[in-house]
Amino acid sequence: MPEPSPSPYDTAKFKPAEILARLEHGRLRVEATEGGSRLVVAHENAPPVERRRGGREPRAGRVEDRRNFVPLDIPTIFPEKGPILLLVLGSFADDRALLQPAPFWEDSVNGGHLLWQALQRAGLLHKRDGDFLLGRGGYWDDAPPRTSGIAMTYAGYVLRDEPTDFGKVTRPWNVHRLQTLIQACADRSMGRLKIITVGDAARFMACACVYGLGQIPVLSITEPTPETLDGLRYDKDTPAEFWIEWASNTLMIGKA
Repeated sequence: MPEPSPSPYDTAKFKPAEILARLEHGRLRVEATEGGSRLVVAHENAPPVERRRGGREPRAGRVEDRRNFVPLDIPTIFPEKGPILLLVLGSFADDRALLQPAPFWEDSVNGGHLLWQALQRAGLLHKRDGDFLLGRGGYWDDAPPRTSGIAMTYAGYVLRDEPTDFGKVTRPWNVHRLQTLIQACADRSMGRLKIITVGDAARFMACACVYGLGQIPVLSITEPTPETLDGLRYDKDTPAEFWIEWASNTLMIGKA
């Protein structure tokens, strides 16, 4: 039986220091496409248009060698066509999150499954993908469902089990990434873009990065962590359901 093809998101071959280095040297760019735009990550010193002379292969080299650069990016959903009315910004990705094809996918520990269910309830998933499990009962589908009218990413990257250091997550590469993404969404929003942040860290990053980019409203919901859900019990027997209802209502306000 043949071995499965390696995932394009696989970072297992990189040590944590190299993951950070490749993120540091990467720069997010927006390329126009027919009917929309798409995101591309390139080396910070790469020219807008790559030119090679004489058919020579690029020499092997260090990570600083832009021709040999293997880019990494934070998992991001960005539709290439149609309007984008919402940008959902979560907390920080770790090395496990970098393996996933979409933000919050296969994240049952930190409540990512609840966010996906809130997106479904708010009508932000493709109608034909309504039968996805979305982490219910601990079961995840093979691939994420299609979204409708939203972009989604994390506020940055931190090493697993490492405390958040805003001095690291406000590095130029990450601020540039978020501001480029926000502007790309705003350009496709017909002036209606809203940012929904999940957690205090994402709210901080969104408010800092949106400064100078125009009047873009930022709405916030808490992260659906076990600690948050425990504080939402009140008279509800199911705090998870309470959070999904609250989050989906906020998302529906955002897309209005």
